[in-house]
Amino acid sequence: MREHLRRPAEPMGEAWFMGDERRMFPLLLGNLEELSLEELREPLEEIASGNSSFGPLDEWTVWYRYLLGQLVPRHAERSFDSLYQHLVAAFIAVHPRGIDEPYGGFADDARQTLGRCLMDPSRWTGDRLAVTAPEDPFADGRRAAFEWTVACGDFSAGMFFCAKYLGEDELDGWLDSVFAIDCPLWITQLHSWLLAAHPLLAGRVVELAVLEDDPWTNVVWHGAHVLKGDFSGVHNPTPSPLPLLSPERREAVLAAARRHVSEARYFAWLDAIKPHAYLQTVLGDMPSRFADEFNIA
Repeated sequence: MREHLRRPAEPMGEAWFMGDERRMFPLLLGNLEELSLEELREPLEEIASGNSSFGPLDEWTVWYRYLLGQLVPRHAERSFDSLYQHLVAAFIAVHPRGIDEPYGGFADDARQTLGRCLMDPSRWTGDRLAVTAPEDPFADGRRAAFEWTVACGDFSAGMFFCAKYLGEDELDGWLDSVFAIDCPLWITQLHSWLLAAHPLLAGRVVELAVLEDDPWTNVVWHGAHVLKGDFSGVHNPTPSPLPLLSPERREAVLAAARRHVSEARYFAWLDAIKPHAYLQTVLGDMPSRFADEFNIA
């Protein structure tokens, strides 16, 4: 990817400019490794909101693809959110209908890098997520609770990325592998994601941002609230906004849930999280609502 996508000669500019002078990002012309997450987050937010609100601009597309190749190795870095979440949001904004290839093999390169970040060894300790459920979520200024919720944001971004962009011949196999992971925290995130995303997966809504209205949802990751409209610059598009997932891909996710979510596995998950009092407190009635939505007796 880095061999094919060179740094543009001119700096990238902001999306939302109202005055005579447009804000530019000359820092991107320098050494990206020296930039903080805050300095990198801003241009990615501009790319995502710009494409969503005003339609595609070659400047943002070229810059995003260059940044993607350079920044994927930093995907796990985070402050109050992660760089990964902004990389995924901007990717969807730049490629809302499918992956346009600036070179042959770009789509596969994106899937093999951005699509695999959740499986990066740095995120795992053996077969368990390397983010533990704390006994005291209020310790260390709520940092322990924060660490758990950050992983969920990355989880949602990764799930939607793969559900949207994996090849047709890969999707079912990947979904089966997602359900096969036996880490209690992973399963907690998977069940939480399935429940919160269900209105979209069932086709009752088509835009991810609509799910922000649900106080229980945690699937609208940082930067993703701008992913709405038809990505052409036309406001209030007719007949409807562009769906995040096609009907076929929504059904593939729900079919995988029907294949793998059983009464036995559901109760095994409940037993596995019993040692984590914090998880049970945070989840509240989510397990029972999940059982109702997915018809678990």
